[in-house]
Amino acid sequence: MKKLLIAALAVMFIAGVSRAANFTSIGVIDVQKVFKGYKETSKAQADLAKQEESFKKEFEESQKKLETAEKDGKKKEELEKMKKELEERLAPRREELLRTNEQLTMKLQSKILEAVKKVAQKVGLDTVLDKQVVITGGMDLTEMVVTELNK
Repeated sequence: MKKLLIAALAVMFIAGVSRAANFTSIGVIDVQKVFKGYKETSKAQADLAKQEESFKKEFEESQKKLETAEKDGKKKEELEKMKKELEERLAPRREELLRTNEQLTMKLQSKILEAVKKVAQKVGLDTVLDKQVVITGGMDLTEMVVTELNK
């Protein structure tokens, strides 16, 4: 009877250990740290900032033209027409800026995803989650991913 009890406890212990091992096949990354640590992120942000600055200057010049026209006593219809023309001229630049931002973000996300997959495969993990959605557990791959990205 004692042997049967010991065998049952051993089976339960082994089942518990194997179950715990399955939980450790999950990795986590701090997505914000990865973005900040990735060298290409700062380059992309600098490129985007230059374009935003150019757009901002053009927008401010447009606003000054409107203010000057208003001070010069232009009629309401003329002011509305000027405003509409300026908006039409700036709209394509604004859209281009938004598109560029989206493209840069997608490119960075793609590279990060590729690095996450590579690191997860190296350490033998099946699943990697954002650290913010995991309360406890999981192997933190953040630094390994940043290192992989910046090779």
